[in-house]
Amino acid sequence: MKIVLILLLLPIFFGCANIHQSKNDIPLNYNEYKEKLEAAKIKSFRLSGKIFLYVNEKGLSGRMRWVSLNGNDTVEIYDPFNSIVAKISLAESTRNVSFESISPSHSKETKNVIKHIFGSSDNIFILKKFLLSPPSELSENQSVSIDFDDWIIKFSGILDTNHRVSKIVEYNKGNITFKIFINQLEI
Repeated sequence: MKIVLILLLLPIFFGCANIHQSKNDIPLNYNEYKEKLEAAKIKSFRLSGKIFLYVNEKGLSGRMRWVSLNGNDTVEIYDPFNSIVAKISLAESTRNVSFESISPSHSKETKNVIKHIFGSSDNIFILKKFLLSPPSELSENQSVSIDFDDWIIKFSGILDTNHRVSKIVEYNKGNITFKIFINQLEI
């Protein structure tokens, strides 16, 4: 009986060790990332995915849809029941960001949560750059982390589309973790 138990547990221990070893992150600083960034700028795209937000170990989940047309972006945030919660509009030419909460009772709260996550509005534009241009070191079996403005941005996996993009982009700062699982990207 002990031999059967050992034979059953042996692959689990070795399997976990191999997975853990292949997931070591390649650390980059933001300047290294910026130097290797592709010159081509994407003007229009549609991105959708699931989102998870953890603040002080309390979690929220939902999904997002990001539509960009010639530098004018709309990011829609949905709750788990597929109801729209907030809409963020970005104008790249003026660097203007506006927040619209669908529920008037949650308007101020939604705006404060988004500002708390991203800090300055410029960070939302940098989020867009991170989503569309993962580091060149990223591979299906190799994650990459970038230190940026007290944030650690982790890229994992590659989504199979006509443009190279990470499957998961995770933003960590202090007690805040924001994860985006990209389902679809159309350019």
